[in-house]
Amino acid sequence: MNAKSFLKEQFIKLEQRLKAVIEGSTAQIVSSKLDSQEIAAQLRRILQENHQTLQDGHLLAPNYFLLAASPLYAEKLRKQQPLLKELEEELEHLATKAGLTFASPPVIQIVEDEDIPYPQVSISGYFSQDMTETHGINEKEAQDHPEIPQNAFLIVNGVNIFPLDKPVINIGRHPDNHLVLDDARVSRQHAQLRAVRGQYRLFDLGSAGGTLVNNQPIRQAILSPGDVISLAGIPLVYGEDRQAPGKTQKLSLNTQ
Repeated sequence: MNAKSFLKEQFIKLEQRLKAVIEGSTAQIVSSKLDSQEIAAQLRRILQENHQTLQDGHLLAPNYFLLAASPLYAEKLRKQQPLLKELEEELEHLATKAGLTFASPPVIQIVEDEDIPYPQVSISGYFSQDMTETHGINEKEAQDHPEIPQNAFLIVNGVNIFPLDKPVINIGRHPDNHLVLDDARVSRQHAQLRAVRGQYRLFDLGSAGGTLVNNQPIRQAILSPGDVISLAGIPLVYGEDRQAPGKTQKLSLNTQ
């Protein structure tokens, strides 16, 4: 058996093992065996078709996976974080067993897509050297970068002012975010602002609607005063001033 045939056989075995894992302890998050087979097949295709051969001969696999589902199904999947974590660990174990390597442990992130029928999913894979670029961190983890820009703020939808006074600020539609954007176009966990060495850096958290800075799609970007941000079409302007604006916690946006 040549190397190409051997690798193909390993990917087939990988898909079979992933399917067994999903049908086993993660069975609560899928609706049928057909769904588990499709998820396993999509993950296998991503690893098989998108891996890269390094100079030393090792095969580098994508390590960041976006699992898009309808809002209802995405919410159900997010409630199964321990099971998703188990799937991430099994994916790393089985892929390594098949001869693949990862730049960092794989992460599966759930995003919403209203065009995907329930309970179907669509998975895409990406390479990320540093998973913190797209995987949000908490305030405790951000203490290594305590310098917060003085009197920074966001002007939201051209009307509301939101002061930025924390090392980490989560933005999205879910009420647990620091800045809540009550608009259906915005993902529940859409973006994150992170203070790094006296500047705010904006991270898209795998949102369905995307994040733009000055009309350019970004996964992360360092913000400067006057930058125009768009979260799935909701406009925000980043600013810094000598006088801090008044506090705002939740914004109900009137976009009509």
